[in-house]
Amino acid sequence: MSNDDTKDMVETVDVSPRDPDLPQVPGGDVFRQLLHQAVRVADMANSQAMRMALDFAKVYEREQGVRAQFENQLKQMTLMEKQATRYAEDLAGMLRSERERRQELERALEQERIASEELRRTGLQGISHLLLAATIKDRTTGTHLQRVRRYVEAIAERLGLQSALVEEFGYSSVMHDVGKIHTPDHILQSEHHLSDAEFSVIKQHCIDGEKMLGTARFFETARAIAREHHERWDGKGYPDGKKGEEISLAARIVSIADVFDALTSKRPYKEAWSAEAGLKAIEAGAGERFDPELVAGFVALAREGVLERISSEVAASSDDEQLGSSAK
Repeated sequence: MSNDDTKDMVETVDVSPRDPDLPQVPGGDVFRQLLHQAVRVADMANSQAMRMALDFAKVYEREQGVRAQFENQLKQMTLMEKQATRYAEDLAGMLRSERERRQELERALEQERIASEELRRTGLQGISHLLLAATIKDRTTGTHLQRVRRYVEAIAERLGLQSALVEEFGYSSVMHDVGKIHTPDHILQSEHHLSDAEFSVIKQHCIDGEKMLGTARFFETARAIAREHHERWDGKGYPDGKKGEEISLAARIVSIADVFDALTSKRPYKEAWSAEAGLKAIEAGAGERFDPELVAGFVALAREGVLERISSEVAASSDDEQLGSSAK
């Protein structure tokens, strides 16, 4: 029964005519009151139920909104996860490629190291053969090259150069006069003062030496020495008239060692100078013929007895080789 039906029933009861002849039924008013209370309670229950339904609808709507938001966020997280997976796969691929490239580079570097070492051994063998050939042809030339090498290494060490560079300067210095192979013996062994024409031939050995040493990287320093060891600090040398630090460091060092040994050695055109006289000549050429800083270092080596020790060791080594050859 609806609320309206209940109200109609109550109104019907209220307006029903009373028969005056009929006796009054006790409790009729009580029934009407109870009926009115029941209607009111039903109205209140319906109102409360309606409010609860509306509240539930609102809660449900919010829940649906939260669910939709959660599902949207879940979709985004799933998408991000897929993207992260792709990025991780791409990164793993890049790392694999980088690892492979690094391995290839390491293999290439190892091959380059092996090739460089082989070239170095070949170059050193060539230098040893050159030194041996020079010694066989003229023992004086052989000991000259050995002393020059030792002097050069001593100067380079005093400058604080790395050991590999000291060694490179040393073995490269042996080839400073390699171009003289093309110089006629009558000029090299001349006991008189050279004419201008003969001196022009001598000067050509710098250029010839550079050409003879080719283009191999191993001989790069040796080529510079061969061409520049007769250049002067003041720019008055040959063949290019270079001056100061335009001249390679190796050539500037060799120039001092070569001249000192030439002065203190017997040559066809002169007697050997004393070590003291040779050292004074080197000092006098500082700032003109030679790099003054290198001269100072060379003089210090002389004062410390290094030059004398080198000369004695080379002489002893030469004597031992000569005795060995005689025994055979």
